[in-house]
Amino acid sequence: MTRVSALVASIAIALVMCAAVGAESTAPRPLDPDGSPAGADRHHYTINARVRPLLLFWISRSDVGDAVVTTRRAPGEARYSLLIGTDPQRTPMHINRWGYIEEEIRGADARLVGVMTESDEESIEQAQAGLRQQAAGHHPFKVIHATADGEEARARVASIRAPEDYTVRQMRTVLALAERDATAGHVRVARLAPGTRPGFLAALADAMRTPSAHAINYVYYGRLYELRLTHRRTIPDLQVAQRSYGPAIAADFVITSAHDGEQTKFSMTYGTRGRYAEVPLTVTYQPRWWMQIELTIDQASETAAADAEVSR
Repeated sequence: MTRVSALVASIAIALVMCAAVGAESTAPRPLDPDGSPAGADRHHYTINARVRPLLLFWISRSDVGDAVVTTRRAPGEARYSLLIGTDPQRTPMHINRWGYIEEEIRGADARLVGVMTESDEESIEQAQAGLRQQAAGHHPFKVIHATADGEEARARVASIRAPEDYTVRQMRTVLALAERDATAGHVRVARLAPGTRPGFLAALADAMRTPSAHAINYVYYGRLYELRLTHRRTIPDLQVAQRSYGPAIAADFVITSAHDGEQTKFSMTYGTRGRYAEVPLTVTYQPRWWMQIELTIDQASETAAADAEVSR
């Protein structure tokens, strides 16, 4: 499983725990990550979780987490970031699972930083054990620093101990802690073939920009992966929560690891014109047969952003 997939899977388990206990979320508070570069496009998403116990039926819960995607492109450079996680104030048992990935590309050079709550759970029981460890004062985070120059990628992963259980809203604090240990951890080195993208978010941006059946190769944490579009259909006018987002594409993707052949599948709809061109509008990911999460663009924040543009 890719590191991005592992991150989302661990968050999915936490979200499913929310659904399993039948909790209703309180009014969502939009995520507001600090440090978004000037001129960046920023989109907020709500997260819905579904669980299917014993192959019977799906149990759903809405607004149990948040995500923010930022994109900034200029001639010869680009920056992509994803912040995703639960909010302990809105979840039962104060579940805290989140992660942040940032990819910055300048010409042939690229830099990646990632930080996430350290959680390798494969089941609800393991997630509950992790919560007990957090309650006992254990607050580990996993940190990834990586660089690429078009020919070679170097990635370093380390674990750090935080003095408290920092949440998704304290992402910048955890990044500052991570910079203190930037030289710690294990290093992986990978040789890159021409055209290999320096991260998953960059590869996904390319897949939306030039949709085709051709695979896009990318590197992540010193491993090589292939992103392939397997199916697509055109939607003349996508409706999400009674709002129109214009023409869109509904696409299915598969990620294949060159290391062990493991595959990860997900689906996504994204706009093709205007403000929402190449912007994900919904994302569906099912890391286990019994769980599924869905990111949906937040209508309230998009309306506010559109109104702000009109008033300029």
